Amino acid sequence: MSALDIDLPVRIERQPDYTTCGPTALHAIYRYYDDPIDLKTVIRETPKLPGGGTLGVHLAVHALSRGYQVDTWLCSVRHMDPTWFQQPTDIRAKLKARVAAKNQGNDPRYGPALSAVEQYIELGGQFVWGDLTPELIGRRLAQGTPLLTGTNGTYLYQCARETDAGPDDVRGEAFGHFVVLCGYRAADQSVAIADPLLDNPAHGTKYYRASVYRLLGAIFLGVGSDDGNLLLIRPKGWNPPSSEAS
Repeated sequence: MSALDIDLPVRIERQPDYTTCGPTALHAIYRYYDDPIDLKTVIRETPKLPGGGTLGVHLAVHALSRGYQVDTWLCSVRHMDPTWFQQPTDIRAKLKARVAAKNQGNDPRYGPALSAVEQYIELGGQFVWGDLTPELIGRRLAQGTPLLTGTNGTYLYQCARETDAGPDDVRGEAFGHFVVLCGYRAADQSVAIADPLLDNPAHGTKYYRASVYRLLGAIFLGVGSDDGNLLLIRPKGWNPPSSEAS
């Protein structure tokens, strides 16, 4: 990995509002694969949670419904248990049992998530359990496939927490945010990020580089908003380049 230097030509639009980062990031993935669907359609077709926003699994289901292959690297033990991946397990049955045991059936966030997970499984989506490392990110990007990930935006940007009225380091709460990973450079262990939040407080631009370790921390902390997962979305039959970038 020492010579790895990847830069994928991902183009991302500015998210129309503060709740549409997920569909906007997904649209950038579609655009990368020359899928002609427009951003307004992706936003309209993506389910929204009460209060706004969406979940990574909703984005994955949208991609599966359009005929894409999707793998989800799980980074959360909030809903999934590591032992479920150590032997053949009916993930859907286990999740339903957890909902019943924890009385989560009427949870306005968890209920829609479970329904979407069922759709994800039915449509052929795959779950992958394993360590999320710089090497894994670099290898996947080297295959010509950008990665969509949920993050803790507060940690990623190192900014103040937020309220509806704006930043507030005392009263505010951390927020979740979706971005697209489109490059990796081993020399300085940095990732290239395509970010739909144009006026983000850290960079003020849609394209920038960040430490891969800052990114990993932001992904793991994204678990707090159920979005600490990494999505590999590519067309069925996708043939990656025969050789890695150098």
